[in-house]
Amino acid sequence: MRYLEPGGAAVRRRNTAAVVEALRPEPTGSTVAVLATRTGLSRPTVDAVVGDLVTAGVVRLTEATPTGARGGRPARTVELAADAGCVAGIDVGASRVRAVVTDLAGRVLAERTDRLPAGEPAPGARIALVRTVVGEAVRATGHTLRELRGAALAVPGVIGPDERITHSLAVPDWSGDRPGQTLARGWRCPVALENDIKAAALAEQRAGITTAPTTDIAYLQLGHRISLALVIDGRIRQGHHRVAGELGTLRGMRWTSTSRRGQLRWRTGRTGREVFVAAAAGRRDAAEEIEAFCAEIAPTVATVLLAVDPELLVVGGGLSRAGATLLDPLRRAVHGLLTTADRPEVVGSRLGADATVLGTLGLAFEAASTPITSIPGVSAPWSTWTTWRAAETADRTGKSAP
Repeated sequence: MRYLEPGGAAVRRRNTAAVVEALRPEPTGSTVAVLATRTGLSRPTVDAVVGDLVTAGVVRLTEATPTGARGGRPARTVELAADAGCVAGIDVGASRVRAVVTDLAGRVLAERTDRLPAGEPAPGARIALVRTVVGEAVRATGHTLRELRGAALAVPGVIGPDERITHSLAVPDWSGDRPGQTLARGWRCPVALENDIKAAALAEQRAGITTAPTTDIAYLQLGHRISLALVIDGRIRQGHHRVAGELGTLRGMRWTSTSRRGQLRWRTGRTGREVFVAAAAGRRDAAEEIEAFCAEIAPTVATVLLAVDPELLVVGGGLSRAGATLLDPLRRAVHGLLTTADRPEVVGSRLGADATVLGTLGLAFEAASTPITSIPGVSAPWSTWTTWRAAETADRTGKSAP
C-alpha cells in the first residue's frame, strides 16, 4: 500500500472495504469526490485506496470528456470491475441442486436448477450434478469456471469443525465427505460449506429483515421436517463443536408425538399444505390440528428462546407460506409459555424459498473476500439481494413484494 494512516494495516483494510462497499451499488461508477463523501474518508485517502484497487484489478478508471467550452481536466470515474469474475451460491437438497451466480458486485446474473434421477443416487452422482448445474449457470453469464472467484454450498446435514458432513438423513451418500474441499480443488477458488438451515437463518438476518437492524434471531424452519438455527450478534451461532441448534441430533428427539424419523405426520390432510389450506378455507378440524401442532412444538421453541433471548423468531419453510394461519396460533402458544414481560416477536420469512441460496451467496462473498476485493473481511452485498428478491417476487405475483 502506498499510503499511511494511524492504525496501520487494519485501518487501511477498513478504508479499502469502505470504498469497495460504496462502489457496489453504482453500476456506472462514481467520482473520488462522491466516494469521499459517502465513506467519510479524505480525498487523498480515497485516491490512494483507488490506486491500490486499480493495481489489484478490483476497480477501473474512466475519464469523461469535458463538456464545458473551456475544456478542463476530465473527471475520473471509478468503477468496480464487477465483470472480472463471478460468485456462486449453491443449495443442495435431497434430490435437487440450485445454483445462483452473481457478478463481483453481487448482481444476480443467472440461476439453474436440476434434479437427480429417481432412486438411490449412484456414487458421485450428487457432486457431478453440482458441477453440472454450477457450470451451466456460470457459462450463462458469459464467464468460465476459471473466472469463478468463490462459492458456497448448503446441505441438509450436520457439518463438523473439519468441514466434513458428519450426519445427514437427506444426503446420506455425502456422510463423511468434505464436498466443499472437493469442489474447491476442481474450481481452484474458496468454497464454503454450511448447513442449509443455518445459511437460511443468516440470510434472513442480513437481507430479510427490513425493519430496524436485528442482530439476534432464532430461525424456525417448518416444512416436511422441523429445524432450528440461531444468529447471535449477527453471526451464525455454531458452538464449540458446530452443533448449536442441531436439536435433531438429540437421541429420541421428537418435535411432535406423531412425527416419524423427523418427518411430520398430519391427521386432517395428507400433507401440511393440505391441512393449512383446509384451515384457511374454514375447516374447524384442520384449524384445531394446527392449534394442537403449535401447542406441541411450543415448549421446545420457548426453551430455546429463553436460552438465547433473541429479538425475533423468524419462521420459514413451506408451512410459513400459510401466513397468519400458522403464525397466529404459534405466537399464542409460544408467548403463552413465557412469563417474561418482553417476548421475541414471531414473524414470517421474507425470503421464502430463496433464503438458503442467498445465505450461500453471502458466505461465498465472505470466504472469497480476498480474491474478489484484494483484502479479507469485506462484507457481502446483502442489500443487493434484498432488492433482487423483491423484484423476483413482483415478477412472480404481478405485484410489489410486501
